[in-house]
Amino acid sequence: MPTLTDTAVRNAKPRPKPYRLSDGDCLYLLVSPTGAKSWQLRYMLGTRQMTASLGKYPATPIAKARHKAQEARALAAEGKHVTAERNVARARAAVAGANTFKTVAADWVTDTARNRAWSQDHKEKVIASLQNHLSKLEPLPVTAITALMCDPELRKVEASAPDAARKVYQRLQSILDYAHGRGLIPSNPLPRTRSGAKPNVKHFPAVLSATGVGEILRNAERSNVAQGVQRAHVLCAFTAQRISEVVGAEWGEINFDAATWTIPRARMKRHDANLGPHVVPLPPALLARMREWHRIDGGAGYVCPAPTAGRFISRESVEKFYNRTMTLAGKHSPHSWRAVFSTWSRDAGHDRDAVEKQLDHAVGNEVQQAYDRADRLAIRREIVNAHERALIVARDGA
Repeated sequence: MPTLTDTAVRNAKPRPKPYRLSDGDCLYLLVSPTGAKSWQLRYMLGTRQMTASLGKYPATPIAKARHKAQEARALAAEGKHVTAERNVARARAAVAGANTFKTVAADWVTDTARNRAWSQDHKEKVIASLQNHLSKLEPLPVTAITALMCDPELRKVEASAPDAARKVYQRLQSILDYAHGRGLIPSNPLPRTRSGAKPNVKHFPAVLSATGVGEILRNAERSNVAQGVQRAHVLCAFTAQRISEVVGAEWGEINFDAATWTIPRARMKRHDANLGPHVVPLPPALLARMREWHRIDGGAGYVCPAPTAGRFISRESVEKFYNRTMTLAGKHSPHSWRAVFSTWSRDAGHDRDAVEKQLDHAVGNEVQQAYDRADRLAIRREIVNAHERALIVARDGA
């Protein structure tokens, strides 16, 4: 039974030497010669007697000291070092407090915008989307976020802006994946897919006929457009990579001897580091053209440079080139070359999985993906070379 009263603790006077007043069950009030008072718990750790400090009086009143002592005894009963465990708990709380959803989301935006070459306009749109749809999560420690907690916010988006719901969910998934990758949470608490009604998915329009494709290629060649925009267009058309992956290409990623372009995984749409970089075979005519670009650039910098030194062209500038200069709005975009490559290659009877691999699409179910690490580079090179020949024939009107 406790033996101390609040009056006894308050009236304890200093002595020439430190002394302790027992409250029972190894809880003590330590009184120093200066008059300072603090609580201590003595316990056994193996064969060693240990002392854990539980706070100073009066900041820690007697009732709170007894509660802390009970928690400490429970740790001691499990064979744990009480002080060490409490220090770890404090450190975790401090980390959790510093890493709110808002701060982690801001870090995710900064890193993703840099790695995936977002334009400033797109970056601002993403920030606005997070603030509009996920603001209720902002003050929460990222460690406290659960699927149940996110569900009401996601339902609001699905009800008020169904077309935006899919993107909001993907961004929330990516932020929590990012937190997991940094070691801030043990795992992503959200399921990989969200059940419920699926929003209408907008597909990119694409000109697929050889006549139409040839006309686009000829018009692009004749256009008076910035060097970086022209190059980005060519890379999209002849490699079928996404415009976001193309614009940030650096000469250091190009291996002229191996005729390959190695895109860092961080710049890919599927940015799981376990997948490794995406290796793109470069067909011969494109490779020759890139050698000339490389010579002009002096062998360094970005493949698709912006007029401003040290920067690369924005994806929006390439999209505006298609929409305005070539009047292709609603008909064909930089992304549409992926549909051209997929359709023409399959119609030609090429290996379906190799075509998907060139596009960096997942092949098969999750189990098959885990075991299938073959990049089919030789097969993909044949497909890309054949596709280049088909594009050139269409362009030249043969």
